Amino acid sequence: MSLLDELVESDFVKISRSPDFDHFRRIEGLGAASSIPLGVRDFAASFAALRLRNCTIYLQRTFPRILQVQYSTTGAIVGLLMDDEASLTVNGMDARPPVLLLVKGTAKCEIVEQQANLVAFVYFDSIDDRGWPGEVDCAQVVDTEHARYDVLRATVRDALTLASHSPETLAQLEVIESIEESMLQAVDLAMAAASPAPDGKRLSLSHYLVLVRKFDEFVVANAGKTMYSADVARQLGVSVRTLHNAVVAIRGMSMHRYMRLRRLWNVRQQLVREDAPQSIKAVALANGFWHMGEFTSLYRELFGETAQQTLSAIRKPADGRSRC
Repeated sequence: MSLLDELVESDFVKISRSPDFDHFRRIEGLGAASSIPLGVRDFAASFAALRLRNCTIYLQRTFPRILQVQYSTTGAIVGLLMDDEASLTVNGMDARPPVLLLVKGTAKCEIVEQQANLVAFVYFDSIDDRGWPGEVDCAQVVDTEHARYDVLRATVRDALTLASHSPETLAQLEVIESIEESMLQAVDLAMAAASPAPDGKRLSLSHYLVLVRKFDEFVVANAGKTMYSADVARQLGVSVRTLHNAVVAIRGMSMHRYMRLRRLWNVRQQLVREDAPQSIKAVALANGFWHMGEFTSLYRELFGETAQQTLSAIRKPADGRSRC
């Protein structure tokens, strides 16, 4: 059973299933398209759409076909295949994993699918200067790394599953924003493996150091708040790509990993306060961790204990006395 078969409609996830080619409904949100089927035997095309605040995630089961499509976006469209057995060509170029389709603006594509595929698209209403390759009104095939491709796949899968089976969680705006940030981060990582070095003069190491120190000051000043990379970069007056490069140079890790590390620390600091909150989930969500399973794993890996163990320790000290 594929992921699309496991999804159910909710307040956030809409599903369209086509019983045959004659009733096939294309994803209108991506642009104008027409399909020529290469076969309609065992036809089972369908798609699911998850609309967030500033982006939409689509998951589509396709069918063998020639697809002529003019994608159109005010920001960017990122397309990926959800399993390694998938196969298609875009404008004559092989697009097997770990290859991404990246569209900015309006662009025409000639796509051939010799087999049915499970394809995901992420439509971003707008994007900041994130260092992604390509020009406006252009579609291109971007080759990245398998590990980073799998991270993007997992993020798409987890977001759809959460919205389908636990829609009440998305009733909180901060959860939706955190999912969107996770999507941007996953695409950032995938594009970083394929993007050319940034144009223009490189910042010196001393400039990087000053920038990272300002970044740290911003993080401290906004402790307990969910931070998004585009907002942080804008506050610091640089692009997301420049901030990322600075953190890698000075901290030895990606900006997203560093921000995640800081957010994990924020969670722990809130849990060990004397007025520790009752709900670990609420603290995690407030700090941008919308995937509870991932949060639990990350927390245990970093601190050697679960968040519940941390909270229990502050409430029931071994010596029976209150902590100061």
